[in-house]
Amino acid sequence: MQQAAPVGQEEGYEQRKQIRRRLYFLSGFDPRGAAFYYRLFAGQLQTYASRQGRELQIGRRRGQPDPLLSAWQVQECQSGLPAGSLPLEVCFLHWDDIARQNWPKNPLRLIWDGVGIYGWYVLGGGLLRIGGLAPAVALGGLWPLLFFGFWLVLTLTAATGVATWLQPLGGLAVGAAVGGVMGLAMGGVVAMALAALGWKLAERLGVVWLYRSIRFTHRLGQARDAGLRQRLGALAGRILALEEQNPAAEVLLVGHSSGSFVMAMLAAQLRREPAWGQSGLDQRLRLLSLGQNLANLAVHRQATGFHADLQLLAQEPRLPWLDVTSGDDFLCFAGVDPYASCGLPCQGESYPVLRLIPLAQRQQLSNWWALASHQFDLHFEYLRTAESAQAGGFDFYALLLECHPEEIRP
Repeated sequence: MQQAAPVGQEEGYEQRKQIRRRLYFLSGFDPRGAAFYYRLFAGQLQTYASRQGRELQIGRRRGQPDPLLSAWQVQECQSGLPAGSLPLEVCFLHWDDIARQNWPKNPLRLIWDGVGIYGWYVLGGGLLRIGGLAPAVALGGLWPLLFFGFWLVLTLTAATGVATWLQPLGGLAVGAAVGGVMGLAMGGVVAMALAALGWKLAERLGVVWLYRSIRFTHRLGQARDAGLRQRLGALAGRILALEEQNPAAEVLLVGHSSGSFVMAMLAAQLRREPAWGQSGLDQRLRLLSLGQNLANLAVHRQATGFHADLQLLAQEPRLPWLDVTSGDDFLCFAGVDPYASCGLPCQGESYPVLRLIPLAQRQQLSNWWALASHQFDLHFEYLRTAESAQAGGFDFYALLLECHPEEIRP
């Protein structure tokens, strides 16, 4: 697959080429932003095109300094020349800056916040409610608490042992009082060194990343979502304006991981917009959630705004919504109905439609330890292409570039 020549944003939209499908993509709670996902999409599209024997060109990422949307286009080529239509345009919707604002680096601040979060989780019923829906997710939520609790005990034990061991030795050399101070000082040095080592290890293992995500979702669940709500209103207006200016034949709104509940919130906001009825999006828009953790937010009783969003989406006429998860992915609510998770009635057919796929076979993870130790990488497997024999009936890029819109339904 070749890189297309750069296309400016105004030029790209003035050309008004017919876009077969436009993808609006919402990443998870991830500060890396559009540049990371552009590289991921470009690399996977190249692999997919090579496997399928197709010639595809992906344009350079556009959108700077647009704070709401970055875009790139994929063109089909015929004998090395671009065809007249664009099979796909990817629009990365920015809320990564909000993720960065909620990404504190100070360990003391994060640990202090953990007192309230895990007070609710362990004593306030969060663990039981989530465990009743997805035991693996509930245990995953305990992972930061268990890790830091274990490391705290290890640190205090080692520091106390060093202080106790050095105190009599120092007392023999310089006197009991000075020896005691030396022992305490060396114990403190050991404690600080182990604390720094533990933090670095937690970051390497993804424990800190997971905890930051838990912290952010907890804050949203406590109705502290004003900044995100304001952004969703701006994104809804941007989408409606773009679809009026240069409408795509088909529109797909995709949320990955924590982006799944942001996707649901945005879809509800679109339906609330005055221009929704005239936009035609009700006939062209489909929803896709990948590795979702909708219930992580829905279980919070104070998340009334999100519950209202779900209720609105369940009203007829419903937007087609396919939810793809895997029992191999311990960071998602595999096969969990988001409406049942918070006790909301959802009349008629099940909504969204739930599809479970195998993911472990894509990375040849054949035992529990291999599966558990690859969870963070496996969670991104939804956004990768795979050989048909290993894909488990789902390939994101085949869905984007091959399927008929009705195939987005199972």
